Amino acid sequence: MLSKQANRGGHCRVIALALVGSLSVALVMICSFYKVIAQSAVSVTGKHFERVLIVVLENQNYASAMKNEYLNALSKEGAAFTNFQGLYHPSYPNYLAMIAGSSFGVHSDTQRLFADDNQHRTIGDLLDWKNYAEDYPSSPTDTEPFLGDHDGKYARKHVPFLSFKKIQMRSFNNVVAVDTRNPRNAFITDVDMFRDDPKVHPLPRYMLYSPNLDDDGHDPVLNLRKGLEKASTWLRNFFTIWFPLDEKVRGTLVVVTFDESEGHNNDNRIYTVILGSMVKPGEVSTNYDHFSVLRTIEDNFGLPQLNSGDEHAQPITGIWK
Repeated sequence: MLSKQANRGGHCRVIALALVGSLSVALVMICSFYKVIAQSAVSVTGKHFERVLIVVLENQNYASAMKNEYLNALSKEGAAFTNFQGLYHPSYPNYLAMIAGSSFGVHSDTQRLFADDNQHRTIGDLLDWKNYAEDYPSSPTDTEPFLGDHDGKYARKHVPFLSFKKIQMRSFNNVVAVDTRNPRNAFITDVDMFRDDPKVHPLPRYMLYSPNLDDDGHDPVLNLRKGLEKASTWLRNFFTIWFPLDEKVRGTLVVVTFDESEGHNNDNRIYTVILGSMVKPGEVSTNYDHFSVLRTIEDNFGLPQLNSGDEHAQPITGIWK
């Protein structure tokens, strides 16, 4: 009798260990899935483009932006979207949507901290990335990120990666300070090194550029026309001196967009142009939004969707050469 009971006990222990082992393997496989994607996607050749640079300006209606001489001229150089919409008012949830496929229920500019879990992933979990942020008060040697809402003309609400615990803990140095007064600032240096030798000094596959409150046209808040003039002047300089759209940046998709329209109008129709050697110039009347841009990037690199917004969005089509 004791022998039979011992045998039964032994069998139970074997079965239990087998189940634990199977569960452990399954968990390891699940946890490794996104790690493998993040590591392998970097080496994957994009379907249409090799890297993307997104420049976000602030708070203008589509009609207002198109009246600006430079923005109007720039729209003729790429795919010009006549029915592109911001997703929310105010700014912050739009920026979250751009990188994570969701606003996570945010309806204000109050900063949030999102947990390190699969429900709060960003494009930074899938691709190598940098968020270049003008006047961000930080240096490469800092051991922790600056998490204040404002510092001079820097606004954290326009730097969405800092809202995620994983990034605050592990990759906050990917948020790169750009000193606009320094002709050899971090962004210019990265671009110049890439232009000299793109194989030795590649740019990240995903780049978000966050101008300061003057350069993105946010300020002065009560004079939108002046803000637009400042933003367009800055953008002209950006493409003339900092990031010329020539053969040396071939393979780079450049998206110039606004976060939202003026005030809180329900239409939320905004200026957006997509530029690059792979893009056919012309007007695009299809309705797209910030989720569509994220979905297009995911599809280009064969990546999974991050959240419900990009999952249900249509990728941008009909603009590729």
